[in-house]
Amino acid sequence: MTDPLDRVRRPEYTGEDRCWPCTITNALLLVVAVTIALRRGRRTAAAALAVVGTGAITLRGYLVPYTPRVAPRLVAWLPIDPFDHGEPGATTGSLAASRAGAEGTADSEGPDGDDVLAALLEADAVAAADDEIRLTEAFRADWRRERRALRNRSVDALAHVADERTPPSIEARPTRTWGRPVVVLESACDDAGPPTTLHRGVAVAELAADRALESRIDDPAIRRAAGRPLRSLLETCPLCDGELTVSRSSCCGETTPPGQRPSEKLFCPSCDERFFVFDEPGDGDADRE
Repeated sequence: MTDPLDRVRRPEYTGEDRCWPCTITNALLLVVAVTIALRRGRRTAAAALAVVGTGAITLRGYLVPYTPRVAPRLVAWLPIDPFDHGEPGATTGSLAASRAGAEGTADSEGPDGDDVLAALLEADAVAAADDEIRLTEAFRADWRRERRALRNRSVDALAHVADERTPPSIEARPTRTWGRPVVVLESACDDAGPPTTLHRGVAVAELAADRALESRIDDPAIRRAAGRPLRSLLETCPLCDGELTVSRSSCCGETTPPGQRPSEKLFCPSCDERFFVFDEPGDGDADRE
């Protein structure tokens, strides 16, 4: 028998995928609305509003319609960013940030884009055709298999895999940011800069790419650096296998400064997860998987 509440639930905005800034914003609005009703002597209306509002936030993740679209735009006007996603080019973090030299010191250089592309071409992981870069069929299948092997693992398990595939000076640990599970990469080097945060979907995509490239590319730094550009070629979500969408619309957790156009991004509508932000004109020219 179908649960009538299933028509109300929005699992993409609840559970581990709940956006806590949106939840807190809606809860505060609900408190304000209930308080106003009480002050006007409408106790029954206040009680009904409290029950319905709490149920909506619990089952849907929000009460006010279109919160996932509207909230980021409202937050853009605030002097702080509670969504804490940073600049467009660094919203997701990457394994490429986990670099260390042979002596355990920070290595700010790392392989450049030309080195990574040359290695991927030589390894037959990607192919160039008609000024486009596309995945080869063999690597596409290997990468998809590795993604499916990792996507059901807990964030603790993903952090363990990341710990094995990053330099010894890098510590990978699981945590939560605004209620969402993430993997944080921290370096023991004093001049290494701030920690790198990998959202769960990005961690799955890049760790799977590193594993799929292991038999093709010997240099681990190249394999890690390849994760970010390879994400731009994704066509299906590493977490749910749903079709990814390229859009400029604001999604939950993104802020766009007033007067500016939202960046073009590759995201999964079902998981509300961003996998790539096309911050340069040429970034969107590759042929995705």
